[in-house]
Amino acid sequence: MTTLKKLGIPEEYLKPFTENLVGFSGEQVNVKGYIKLLTIFGLASLLKIVNVKYLVVHCQTPYNALLGRPSLNSLGVVVSTPHLAIKFLMSITEVGVVHADQKEA
Repeated sequence: MTTLKKLGIPEEYLKPFTENLVGFSGEQVNVKGYIKLLTIFGLASLLKIVNVKYLVVHCQTPYNALLGRPSLNSLGVVVSTPHLAIKFLMSITEVGVVHADQKEA
Protein backbone atom coordinates (compact mmCIF):
# COMPACT_ATOMS: atom_id res chain seq x y z
CA MET A 1 0.00 0.00 0.00
CA THR A 2 2.92 2.34 0.65
CA THR A 3 4.09 2.07 -2.97
CA LEU A 4 0.58 2.87 -4.19
CA LYS A 5 0.56 6.01 -2.03
CA LYS A 6 4.03 7.05 -3.23
CA LEU A 7 2.78 6.77 -6.81
CA GLY A 8 -0.12 9.07 -5.91
CA ILE A 9 -2.75 6.46 -6.78
CA PRO A 10 -5.86 6.63 -4.57
CA GLU A 11 -6.92 3.34 -2.98
CA GLU A 12 -10.36 3.85 -4.56
CA TYR A 13 -8.81 3.02 -7.97
CA LEU A 14 -8.28 -0.60 -6.89
CA LYS A 15 -10.60 -3.17 -8.39
CA PRO A 16 -11.78 -6.12 -6.27
CA PHE A 17 -9.72 -9.32 -6.22
CA THR A 18 -11.19 -12.17 -4.18
CA GLU A 19 -8.34 -14.67 -4.06
CA ASN A 20 -5.40 -14.81 -1.64
CA LEU A 21 -1.74 -15.08 -2.52
CA VAL A 22 0.49 -17.69 -0.95
CA GLY A 23 3.81 -16.25 0.17
CA PHE A 24 7.25 -17.76 -0.22
CA SER A 25 7.06 -19.42 3.19
CA GLY A 26 3.51 -20.71 2.67
CA GLU A 27 1.66 -17.93 4.51
CA GLN A 28 -1.54 -16.48 3.07
CA VAL A 29 -1.43 -12.83 2.02
CA ASN A 30 -4.66 -10.88 1.62
CA VAL A 31 -4.95 -8.98 -1.65
CA LYS A 32 -6.40 -5.47 -1.23
CA GLY A 33 -7.30 -5.32 -4.93
CA TYR A 34 -5.67 -4.83 -8.30
CA ILE A 35 -4.91 -2.05 -10.72
CA LYS A 36 -3.80 -2.10 -14.36
CA LEU A 37 -1.06 0.38 -15.23
CA LEU A 38 1.00 1.07 -18.32
CA THR A 39 4.56 0.31 -17.25
CA ILE A 40 7.80 1.29 -18.97
CA PHE A 41 10.61 -1.28 -19.08
CA GLY A 42 14.09 -0.20 -20.17
CA LEU A 43 15.65 3.18 -20.82
CA ALA A 44 15.97 5.70 -23.64
CA SER A 45 15.34 4.20 -27.07
CA LEU A 46 15.44 0.60 -25.81
CA LEU A 47 12.18 0.49 -23.92
CA LYS A 48 8.85 -1.29 -24.05
CA ILE A 49 5.53 -0.15 -22.63
CA VAL A 50 3.28 -2.93 -21.35
CA ASN A 51 -0.07 -2.92 -19.56
CA VAL A 52 0.58 -4.72 -16.25
CA LYS A 53 -2.02 -5.97 -13.77
CA TYR A 54 -0.64 -5.27 -10.28
CA LEU A 55 -2.07 -7.08 -7.26
CA VAL A 56 -1.84 -4.77 -4.25
CA VAL A 57 -1.03 -6.33 -0.89
CA HIS A 58 -0.12 -4.97 2.52
CA CYS A 59 2.96 -6.78 3.79
CA GLN A 60 6.53 -6.13 4.87
CA THR A 61 8.88 -6.77 1.95
CA PRO A 62 12.02 -5.20 0.53
CA TYR A 63 10.34 -5.15 -2.91
CA ASN A 64 7.99 -2.55 -4.37
CA ALA A 65 6.75 -4.91 -7.08
CA LEU A 66 7.17 -8.50 -8.19
CA LEU A 67 6.59 -9.36 -11.83
CA GLY A 68 4.72 -12.55 -12.59
CA ARG A 69 4.73 -14.79 -15.62
CA PRO A 70 1.98 -12.89 -17.48
CA SER A 71 4.02 -9.67 -17.47
CA LEU A 72 7.28 -11.43 -18.26
CA ASN A 73 5.63 -13.31 -21.12
CA SER A 74 4.04 -10.18 -22.61
CA LEU A 75 7.50 -8.58 -22.62
CA GLY A 76 9.08 -11.72 -24.06
CA VAL A 77 11.91 -11.51 -21.55
CA VAL A 78 14.79 -13.77 -20.70
CA VAL A 79 15.53 -13.67 -16.96
CA SER A 80 19.08 -13.82 -15.61
CA THR A 81 18.96 -14.27 -11.84
CA PRO A 82 22.77 -14.23 -11.38
CA HIS A 83 22.87 -10.83 -13.12
CA LEU A 84 19.63 -9.57 -11.51
CA ALA A 85 18.44 -8.53 -14.95
CA ILE A 86 15.91 -9.21 -17.66
CA LYS A 87 16.51 -8.80 -21.39
CA PHE A 88 13.96 -8.45 -24.17
CA LEU A 89 14.13 -8.11 -27.94
CA MET A 90 13.42 -4.67 -29.34
CA SER A 91 14.19 -5.53 -32.94
CA ILE A 92 16.22 -8.09 -34.83
CA THR A 93 19.45 -6.31 -33.73
CA GLU A 94 18.54 -4.51 -30.47
CA VAL A 95 18.05 -5.85 -26.95
CA GLY A 96 16.53 -3.94 -24.04
CA VAL A 97 17.80 -4.60 -20.52
CA VAL A 98 16.37 -3.91 -17.06
CA HIS A 99 18.64 -4.40 -14.04
CA ALA A 100 17.39 -4.79 -10.46
CA ASP A 101 16.98 -1.41 -8.76
CA GLN A 102 17.62 0.37 -12.08
CA LYS A 103 17.12 4.10 -11.79
CA GLU A 104 16.08 6.33 -14.68
CA ALA A 105 19.04 8.00 -16.40
